[in-house]
Amino acid sequence: MRSDIRNKFRLAAAILSLLLLFISAGCMNGAEPEPTFRNVTLPPETETPSEPVNTDNVPESALPSPENTGTPVPTVVPTETPTAEPTATPEPTEVPTERPDTETLKFRDYYDKDKGNIRTLCGISPDSPEGYRDHVLANLFDNDERSYWSYLNSTLDVQLTLDFSTPVYIAQLDNWWYTLNKVYYYELAVRYAGSDEFVTVLDRSKNTSSDETQDNLNSGPIVSVRYTFFDNSLLNKWVQFAEVYMKGFAFSSETYEIDYANKIVYIPEAVDADTFIAAIEFTGKCKASIGFMPDSVGTVTDASVLRLTYNKYLNDEYQVRYKALAPAPTEAPATDVPETGAPETAATEAPKHTGPIELPDDQF
Repeated sequence: MRSDIRNKFRLAAAILSLLLLFISAGCMNGAEPEPTFRNVTLPPETETPSEPVNTDNVPESALPSPENTGTPVPTVVPTETPTAEPTATPEPTEVPTERPDTETLKFRDYYDKDKGNIRTLCGISPDSPEGYRDHVLANLFDNDERSYWSYLNSTLDVQLTLDFSTPVYIAQLDNWWYTLNKVYYYELAVRYAGSDEFVTVLDRSKNTSSDETQDNLNSGPIVSVRYTFFDNSLLNKWVQFAEVYMKGFAFSSETYEIDYANKIVYIPEAVDADTFIAAIEFTGKCKASIGFMPDSVGTVTDASVLRLTYNKYLNDEYQVRYKALAPAPTEAPATDVPETGAPETAATEAPKHTGPIELPDDQF
C-alpha cells in the first residue's frame, strides 16, 4: 500500500517537472516581456536629426558606436568644397634695363669739333643794372675792349647776372676790365640746371690781379652766372667791365628730350649711332663718345651712355633711356568767320590849302 502511494507521488513529480519544462520552452520562443520599473523616470526620447550632419574634422572616436546605443547612426554626408574662381593674371610691367657698369661698355668716338662759342647762348638778366649813359650791358659782348659796361658801386654790392638759353659747361671765364691797374673784388656764383639756388664757386674778395682775370670753373650744366662786385675803393667805386669771354661747350636737340638736371637723354627706340649724333647740336669745343653694350656696338639703346668731354677737368656722362615722344600738336580746323566790314562813313572832302605847307623843324 505504501509502495503504491510512493510510486504515484514520484509519477506526479515527474509529470510536474515535464510540465514546467514545456512552459519554460514556450516562454523562450515567445515575445520578450516588457520590463517593469519601480519609481524610475525614463529620459525623454531624442529626435533623430533629419538634416545631414556635417562631421568634417570629427575624429572617429567621437562618433557613436552602434554597439553602445540603440539609435541609428546618421550617414555622414561630405560637404562640398567651393571651387576657387580663377584670378586674372596681371599684365607684366615693363622693367627698365639695368644700368651696366661703365667699365663694361664699349666706347666709340663720334664727334670732336670746336664749333661756335657758348657766349652766343648768353643773355643778361633784366634785374642787372643797365649801366651809366652809353656804357650799357651790351658792351660786354661786342668784342671791343674799348667799350665797356659801367656802374657806380654804392654801399650795396652790385650784381650782374648772365643767363643762358641752353645749359652750358663752362671751363673758363676770361674777364677784361676797362681801367688798367685797377683791382676788382668780386665773387662768382652759378645756378645749375634744375635748381633755383645760386652756389658760390669762386671768391675773389681778396683779388690782386688787374686788367684781366681768368676764372676757371670747370663746371656744368649751368643756366646762370652771377657776379657780385664788392667795394672797389682803391681808385674809385666805378665798375668798368669791358668784355667777358667764355670757354666751354653746350649741347641740345630738337629731336630728343634732354633732362639736364638728371643727366638723361630720352630716345623713342633703338637708333643708329650716326643718326643719334646727327640729331644733337653742339656748341663750343666738345668731344662726344657713345658707350655701347658689347652685343650692340653701333646701336644706341636704353643701356647706352653719352660721354661729353672738354678736357680732363671738364667732362660729363648722360644715360640714354627709352621714352615715347610726345605727339605733335594738331591744328584745329579753321572755321569761317563772317567778315564784318567797318561801317561806311560819308566821304569828306579834304580842306584846300591856300598857303605853303609848314613842315616840323626836325623833318630834315
